[in-house]
Amino acid sequence: MPIPAKITGLSPREEVADALYRCLQGLDSNNRDLFETSMLKTEDFRFISTMFTIEGWTALTTRFEIVFNLITTHITSNVRVELTGPDTASLTCQAVSYHVRPEDQFKVQECSFTGYNLYDIDLVKDEADGLWKIKTWNIDVRRTTGDAAIVQG
Repeated sequence: MPIPAKITGLSPREEVADALYRCLQGLDSNNRDLFETSMLKTEDFRFISTMFTIEGWTALTTRFEIVFNLITTHITSNVRVELTGPDTASLTCQAVSYHVRPEDQFKVQECSFTGYNLYDIDLVKDEADGLWKIKTWNIDVRRTTGDAAIVQG
């Protein structure tokens, strides 16, 4: 069953948080269409991490080819949303992200990469479809375990 991009009956803050949930559920279910509904697909998009920075939608899609070839699980908590204007918002949360190559998912030995992160996200509301989109995604990687080469390709 396809996952809908737009859910009805959400409060404004829930609509903002839903952009994060669409993003992560798209990654974890390998649903690129759902993932893309959460992103500002322009060259103004920025992904900033302690490990690397990506400028623009084109560069992000190239980099995330690596992630879409992995099995991932993203767990978030303590989501806080601030509506900063009629079409702008910010979101912060804590996140744990697990990454493993498909051929290693059931191995007994540790073959994964896990990040313990703080997310700080700026969003804009897209007039075309009414959905909130991530414009800037800052990931403060606080701790990692495993092999970082898994997410670096």
